[in-house]
Amino acid sequence: MAKAYTELYYHLVWATWKRHPFLKKQVRPALYRYVAHKCQAYAYHLHAVNGVEDHVHVVLRLDPAVSVAEAVRKLKGSSSRFCNNELDMETEFKWQEGYGAFTVGKRDLPEVIAYVEDQEIRHRSGQLDNLFEEYGEP
Repeated sequence: MAKAYTELYYHLVWATWKRHPFLKKQVRPALYRYVAHKCQAYAYHLHAVNGVEDHVHVVLRLDPAVSVAEAVRKLKGSSSRFCNNELDMETEFKWQEGYGAFTVGKRDLPEVIAYVEDQEIRHRSGQLDNLFEEYGEP
């Protein structure tokens, strides 16, 4: 085999600073489009992005030359700049320092994508996976 082949899927979660509800419903679509655009620019294979007022979920596949830490650093940094420069935020926006990163098996990928895509419904109904949702508490 001439080059490496991997199927490394990740479910990433990171929170806003002190879980402040910065991500109002009207700004989320623009933020998610921006994250999708950056994933394409960085050659990350995005499967889902969504969240609620105080955190974001991203499901993606990374090539073996890209570390999870590098991918999260780039996505958080660029999206923070985007929020501050392009979105109508009530105050200076920033993410918390940490993040959660969970590996996903290919067989479980559709279920994880559905979990991320249904964030608002899950939060309203309380049907949450605490491992994913509580990560990043101050």
